[in-house]
Amino acid sequence: MNREKDLVDRSALLLTEVQEVEKRRPEHGVSLFDVNNLASKGASLIQATLGAKSSYAELLRMALKQKSAAGQYFAVAGVLQAFHTDIAKGHLINIRHEVESIVVSEVVSQARNILGSKSVHPAVAVVVACAGIEEFLRNWCEEKGFVVPEKQRSISRFAKELRVGGCIDLPVERRIQSWADYRNQAAHGDGWEKLDAKIADRVVSEIESFLVEFRTVLG
Repeated sequence: MNREKDLVDRSALLLTEVQEVEKRRPEHGVSLFDVNNLASKGASLIQATLGAKSSYAELLRMALKQKSAAGQYFAVAGVLQAFHTDIAKGHLINIRHEVESIVVSEVVSQARNILGSKSVHPAVAVVVACAGIEEFLRNWCEEKGFVVPEKQRSISRFAKELRVGGCIDLPVERRIQSWADYRNQAAHGDGWEKLDAKIADRVVSEIESFLVEFRTVLG
């Protein structure tokens, strides 16, 4: 995929910066600027690849706990080299997909649990379930290389991109749009009381079925 190649290329480029520091190191040593520059770029790349929490992100944080700039540099460089080796072989993309699937599944499961609570309005379940499906659609668009500007990202826009890209048909896009409409009602307070338990259960059930139907699209 284009996105996977972009991540591998970014990782390789970051290693060239490590090599440049290594060339200067025997004569000039390593500065905290060098370390922080590599670590910040590495953290950004790792998060883009694996999300906010991963073993590589934790290893990078631990690397910066070394007492000297040189110690931090060697530790950070080691993490970046190992990360590049794994991502170049395609190992980390599969891990990222697994993490994304788990996150989406947990969010939608939370929506189902909310429906069983008498103390929480069912409209909340709609908001939570739609947060899960929006994350799934976003990941799907990224997997396909469909670029959606940050300010335009929404359930509706992701669904449109997937339909235009031939991933889903118009009836499916309209079904997704109906969830977005209910979410907007719930989030903005318009017709809040109309979103009863029956409607919320239908929305959550449809989203659950959708995730099962398209569970293999990532990876």
